[in-house]
This record gives sequence, C-alpha cells and structure tokens, in this order.
Amino acid sequence: MLINIQFLRFAAALAVVIYHASKHVAMSGADQGFFFSAGEAAGFAGVDVFFVISGFIMFYTTEGSSGGASSVDFLKRRVARIYSGYWPFFIFAALVFAWARPDHFAEAGLLSSAALWPMPLNHVLLDVSWTLTYEMYFYLLFTALVLTGARLRWQLIIFALAGMFAYNLYRHFVLHDFSPENIYNHSFSSQFLTSPFLLEFFAGAVIAAVAGRKSFGSGWALLLGGMALFAGAGLANALGYDGKIEQGYYVVPRVLLFGIPSGLILLGLVQLERDGAVAPRKFSLYAGGASYAIYLSHTIFLVATMKLGFNVALEGLPDFVVQLIFGFYCALIVAFSIGWYRLVERPLLAVFKRALRIKRPPAND
Repeated sequence: MLINIQFLRFAAALAVVIYHASKHVAMSGADQGFFFSAGEAAGFAGVDVFFVISGFIMFYTTEGSSGGASSVDFLKRRVARIYSGYWPFFIFAALVFAWARPDHFAEAGLLSSAALWPMPLNHVLLDVSWTLTYEMYFYLLFTALVLTGARLRWQLIIFALAGMFAYNLYRHFVLHDFSPENIYNHSFSSQFLTSPFLLEFFAGAVIAAVAGRKSFGSGWALLLGGMALFAGAGLANALGYDGKIEQGYYVVPRVLLFGIPSGLILLGLVQLERDGAVAPRKFSLYAGGASYAIYLSHTIFLVATMKLGFNVALEGLPDFVVQLIFGFYCALIVAFSIGWYRLVERPLLAVFKRALRIKRPPAND
C-alpha cells in the first residue's frame, strides 16, 4: 500500500506547487485558465492530504512497537527525516529572501524558523514550513503514544479524534473563536496546540488502523468519490468562500471540506494496492520521495525568478503561452527535486541517521 501512498505524496506536493504558481500566472497579467484556476481553488489542500498521510504512516510504521526504546527510535527517525531535508532549503531561503524579500527576511525569526518552533506565519522565514511545525508537534504526541501498548494507543487516538472534533466544532460554530473579531483574542500557543489540523493527523492514524483490519469494498469507488468531493470542496472555496478558505478564519470548514476527501482518497489507494492496482513503482518511489524537496523548494524558486523579472518578461504574451510556460516551470521544479532527492537528500539523511545512532532497519523514511 505504500507505493500508492508515495504517488499520493507526489500529487499533494505538485498540487501545492500549482497553487503557488497560479498566483504568478495572475501576476504576469495572464488569465489563469482552468488548470491554474483549479490549482488556486484547491491546490493548497495538498497540505491537508500530507497531514492525513502523516497520521497514516506514523500508525502504520509503529503498530507493532511500544515502550521507551521504540518511542526514542521513532522520534530520532522523524527528527532525522525532517531536519535533514529542511535545513538545506532553510539556508537557501535565507540567502534568496535576504535579497528578494528583505522586509520579510528582517521580520522573520531565523532561529525559531530553523528549529521549526511554533510562531505566527509572518515570522516564519520559509512560508510553507509552518506545516512542518505541526508535523513536529504531532511527532511528539505520537512519541508519547508509542510508549503505550497497541490496544491503549488505539483507544487514545479514537478519544483524541472524537474530543478534538467536538471541541473544534464548538469553537467554530458556538464560540466563533476563529472569526476575524475573535481569532486574535486567543494566544498563538492555544490556537496551535488545539488546532483543527490535528484532526487530519488523527484521522490518518485511524485509517491506518482500520485499513489493516478489514477491506472497504471498491478502492476505485473510494478514490473517485474522494476526488469528486475534493473537487467539490475546491468549488465551494471558489464560490462560497471567495477563494479564501485557506485563511485561518475558515480552518474548521477547510479541515472538514478537504480533510474528509483526503482520507477517502488515501483509503481508496490503500484498498487498490491491496487489490493489485499499483501506481508505477519506480516513478512513485522517486517522485514520492522527492515530494519533500518539491514542497520546500518551489516557493524559493518562484520568488527568485520573480525578483529577476521573469513575471514581468511574460507580460503581454498570450494567456495560453504564459500558462504553458508556468506548467513547464512546475515540471522543472519536479525534475530538480527528484535529482536533489537522489543525489543530496538521501545521502544527507544517512549522515543524520549515523549521527543520531539510528541502527534499526527503517520502517518508512
């Protein structure tokens, strides 16, 4: 089932790239067309797909593990994976943004950004790294869960999912905590620690638990149904939320509208692989492995080329030409990232593992 999940990782990263590229198509004065309009409406939700995948992988790779040694091993592996892939792009972003976005660079908290410490988005150096902060938070929570036995772990995850779901519905629909009038009345730490995004992590873990115990019928039905709901969520964003559902005021509707389809898509792909329908293996492993580099690198490249006058140079060209150019640009980012993953990221991860004395066979890095 991990081959299809690797392909889904790639698709999620590519969706985020298209989302950000769509902004640059518009800044070039061109019409976005269907492809980039769809990317603008739903591409950011590749993040929601990532969060569901993370919960799934964490439960799947630790299901037979418990106790102190296993929890320490799990955390060391996650630390090695996150920081070995992140720090090179953090340094790259610092160099590029000091030149191309000096105001943003001056406002960013460099040490906190390097450590992936939770902080408001305007103080994060590499914008997309806010999601890694949530990843690290969930890794810490899951490290504690690995200390418990499998039965208790499952019960705690169900309890956390149900409790967080009820609490965030109450916050959104009754207290209106996320409204523009109230959202800044709460501390950032309280918003972070009880974020609705945690629902997607826990939901992914639940999917891993139940998918390992039973079949869910047609994988194609689950996959296509999830994709249809995901597209519908993008349409709801464009028409009902004026394309702004990714903003913090709408985080609960975002998690509900995009998190549920993400879970169905994941479950469908797991079922399909169990039934023998597998994505191209070699491409999925390389492109899925490179999804981290795709995700971290693309905004740096887009900002750098914009500073160099790339967007301005495209002004006045036919819309379809600009769209094709940015489509090719996205493909180049993918190609670069696959090369980076093979030549730099994997060797660097091996260095981190040796430094942290990780000796057990890797579950899924």
